[in-house]
This record gives sequence, structure tokens and C-alpha cells, in this order.
Amino acid sequence: MGIRDWGLGTGDWRSVSRIPSPQSPVSDPHSPFPNHPMPHLSWDACYNARDLGGLPVTDGGQIRPGALIRSDILSRLTPAGRQALINYGVKTVIDLRMPEQIAEEPSAFVADQPKPGEPAYLILPVENPSSPHFATVDNASSRAENYCLMLEHFQPQFAAIVRAVADAPAGGVLLHCHAGRDRTGVVIVLLLGLVGVPNGEITADYAASEERLWPLYHRMEAEAAGDPVKLAAIQRQKPIALPETMQAVLDHLQASYGGVMKYLLATGLRETELARIQDRLVERRSR
Repeated sequence: MGIRDWGLGTGDWRSVSRIPSPQSPVSDPHSPFPNHPMPHLSWDACYNARDLGGLPVTDGGQIRPGALIRSDILSRLTPAGRQALINYGVKTVIDLRMPEQIAEEPSAFVADQPKPGEPAYLILPVENPSSPHFATVDNASSRAENYCLMLEHFQPQFAAIVRAVADAPAGGVLLHCHAGRDRTGVVIVLLLGLVGVPNGEITADYAASEERLWPLYHRMEAEAAGDPVKLAAIQRQKPIALPETMQAVLDHLQASYGGVMKYLLATGLRETELARIQDRLVERRSR
């Protein structure tokens, strides 16, 4: 099935870049953390962006608003959408795509030398095409198997990504791939699982991508109606994101490693690095 989520080419995405964006985040007056934003972010021409702030942590507290953001590809951002991302406080963008995918659809930001006021932009692919297991991962029979195989065979890549989050400067960290569902979803599971977000909240967050991506899918499908080959390719990439898919990943990590933290330690990360993730992501409940 492949792990390059919705990688259908530059024209396919940019031709539909003006689908109306989600509503702007609003405050939830019933929250015990009264000023945190609701998760979906209205950045023009970005469809699957959300702030994970407000997700509860089992030993008390929540994910810190603005600290961890996930999204789909940033290549389509309009100038207004790009500025909205900057204004939101994102200081680090981590692109999980492979270099050839980035060359085809360059990011809205620049690696190595960001302009003043812009976030640092890091390229840290999940996939390792030189791995002898690459084809096995890419040809998994189900999405859950695909994710589990990624975790097994691309451990150095996951370690580098999580380490980058731990080492990022103060401010929001945004992770994205193409649709913001698959590669991004697996990394987010590791980060949320590490700091103690309950499994039900983690799987619900994963499933939220489906709702966000269906409008884009239907527009792409309509625009490809006169091209049977292109239409067939799009219809093979429905934006399904079932909670049980990510629950299977959590079950695999528990059964094979004893949980997310022990998995991350097995990748070579140090306890001090994992503690820094906890410190930057978790906001304790005020007394």
C-alpha cells in the first residue's frame, strides 16, 4: 500500500489549494485550562493542521497549548497561511518526507538559514530507502502493519526525529509529511504515548485526520473525473484513519517493548532526552 501518504504529485495538490480552510480555533469555556485553543487551525490552504494542546495526560495536566502541532504539507500555504503559522508561535518545522518528495514540492520554509522571524526548518525523513527492509515496509498488507513495520525497521530515523523535538528551541514544534496522517501519525503516537496521553485520546486524534481530509479528497476526485488513470490513483488513496489502526500500533509497542518509552530507549535515545520531551510538552494543572 505504500507509506507515501497521498503523494500524487505537485499538480494534484496545488490545483485544489483553495478549498475553504477549517474555522479558526476558539477558546473552550468549559475547559479546566480555560485559554487553550481548540485543535484545528485555520491556515489558508493547509487542511489537516491541529494543535495538540489540551489533550489530557494521565497523571494530571495536559499537552501544553502551542507546543506540539501536526499538519499536512506546507507547500500549498498562501502568504496569509504562511504568516498565520509564524504568528501562531511555531519555531521549528520538521518535514518527515524524503528529499525527492521535497524537491518535487518544496516547503514554504528554507533549511539551514531561516529568515528572521521564521521557524527553523529540519528535514528528517521517516523512511530509509537504503534499508534492506524498505520494500517490505512499503508493501505492507494493511495500514496498521505498515506503521508497525516502520517502527521496527526505521528506528534510527524515529530516534533522530524525537531527539530533534527534545533539542528544539523554545516555541512550538510542527511535524508534517504529505497528508499529515501516516508518517506524522506514527511520530505523534510516540510523542503522546511517551508523555502519558491516554490511548483513547491518541487514537481519536489520529482518526481526526479523516474528517479533515475528505473534502480535499472529494475535490481531487471531481477534478480527475475525465482522467481514468488519475482518478483510479486517487481512489486508491482514500483518507481513511480508523482509531483501531493506531490502537494496533500501541498494542504492538506494548507487546514487543513494554510501551512507548521502552521502545524509544531501544532506539538509542537517552532518558534525559525523553525527560526534555516531557518538560516541553506537558503543562501541569494549576491548583
